[in-house]
Amino acid sequence: MTEVPIISKSSLPYQIAIFIVVHMWAFMCFEVAQYQMVTLYQSPLSWIGWATLVLSSMLPGLAISAWKLKDRVQLQNTNWKFEVREVNLQEFEEMIKNYNSSYRYLLSSIDYLLLVLLSICYVTVIALPFYLMSTNIFIIASTPIILAFFTIVFGLLFSYFTFKIIPNSATPEFPTHQPRRFRKAISFLAHSSGIFWSGVRLTIGEAGGFYTIRSPMPVARIEGIEGTARIEGEIDSSGNLTRIIPVFESDGIALSEKIGDIVEPITPTKTAHLIRLMIHEYIRHSGGEEILDDVLEDIDTFLSKHKSIDDTSN
Repeated sequence: MTEVPIISKSSLPYQIAIFIVVHMWAFMCFEVAQYQMVTLYQSPLSWIGWATLVLSSMLPGLAISAWKLKDRVQLQNTNWKFEVREVNLQEFEEMIKNYNSSYRYLLSSIDYLLLVLLSICYVTVIALPFYLMSTNIFIIASTPIILAFFTIVFGLLFSYFTFKIIPNSATPEFPTHQPRRFRKAISFLAHSSGIFWSGVRLTIGEAGGFYTIRSPMPVARIEGIEGTARIEGEIDSSGNLTRIIPVFESDGIALSEKIGDIVEPITPTKTAHLIRLMIHEYIRHSGGEEILDDVLEDIDTFLSKHKSIDDTSN
């Protein structure tokens, strides 16, 4: 019997706590607004101060409730069975989308959209009365109710933001990934001369029905020897390639001294030279094939064209 690596307690008590807190503070906002609307234009700073106090005072209670909600997960001894896979960018994006959805209670990430919505909601609570007080008597009478509603929205948004950013004991086993970081590098590799296929190489671990995604990197397969040779990329936080690493998967082929990593600045010409050297190394060990002659011809044409462009520009 496979041991389940993740055990979680019921989330209901903490969800109830969040529900109670946001509604209690919404009622407080309603009461404060009923009094403050009377003197809004005489002392606008008073309303701003009271509204800020009401909104900020509920944050500690919501933060604790969201933390307990996230911390209800317990990590057991986990024996992952790891497997290396290569997928295209679209498959990787879909995989990460499902991964984030399935394990949102395990992952830790900053949701910048929620930060923007929180700011908008706060400004709305502060500024909306000044607009509504210039409308008609029915809307003015409903202003405290409207502000109470936005207080609930603000509290729920803050709770969800806190829930997403706080880690728990299982979070280190479930790292987060951003597929958009790989787009630029994969596009560069896909348009390099001599490349058959490009995508993402990653490690998937499975244990007790759970899975984790580790160490994704851009990868490309060399045309004609795609089952034997590949190049891997390292990227920075902006998705720019910082290194390209040549790899032969056959034990009978070792990298010669001529073939080494490419470091910044990485250009299509450098990449084409590396691929050309790898094909020649394969031919030296395993013999040539007709398709490799065609690939080398395409690469030589590409390099000659770029050399002519470089000479013209110089």
